[in-house]
Amino acid sequence: MGSFIHTGDDYQVIDIPRPDPRVLSEFGHLPMDPYAGGKQRYRRFSQYKMTWDAAADGWELELLKHRPFLQSPEVNSYVGGVQRNFEPLRIDPTPQIDAGAKALALDENDDWQINVHQCRVVTNAEVHGVSVPEGPHRDGHEYGMLAVFARENIDGGENQLMPTGGGEPFFTVTLQVNQALVYDDAAMWHYATDIVPRDETGGHRDLWIVAFNRWGNRKYGPEFERLATATGKGAR
Repeated sequence: MGSFIHTGDDYQVIDIPRPDPRVLSEFGHLPMDPYAGGKQRYRRFSQYKMTWDAAADGWELELLKHRPFLQSPEVNSYVGGVQRNFEPLRIDPTPQIDAGAKALALDENDDWQINVHQCRVVTNAEVHGVSVPEGPHRDGHEYGMLAVFARENIDGGENQLMPTGGGEPFFTVTLQVNQALVYDDAAMWHYATDIVPRDETGGHRDLWIVAFNRWGNRKYGPEFERLATATGKGAR
């Protein structure tokens, strides 16, 4: 379980287990994200069903059939309604996801559906290190987790939490390696500032973006995709 660092209403910063070298090496082999509005982001994406295993005292992940990533225009004005096709993860994210789920105290009697984005954001003299092209927002999920695994030769990349609808942040943190921010996505908006290189050699920030939803409220499958491309109530 991640160790406590800082907490507030509906959010925490925690330590997470250090990943093995193979997990870290995968960040150097991520395909470019063609939907980020530039050449700064590389990404893989997978979805899982998460179930509590009482015997192991932890959360167990079942990889779901690979599908496009989709958000409705109501929660993402930048690329909402667009089916984004990413290649799947090639690593096991269970130890770090387990730590985040425990910190959020997710109901062990429920099954959960989670999205995991493995990302690298780069910056150099030619590439602007835009962390969040859509600006301050919420993702339309029940809970979120932002986990950092590398900060190489950069400044910036400060995570911010703010009231729903925007405004001045009520919490800011520059997550260090093997730290994560977990939060109630429905209760607030979030944002991350751009990263900037410390010198001409450039740098990068490696992270996971994770979303948690109860299985009955899952953001997965044909019906969710139909609603997410529709307009009006229910398009989440």
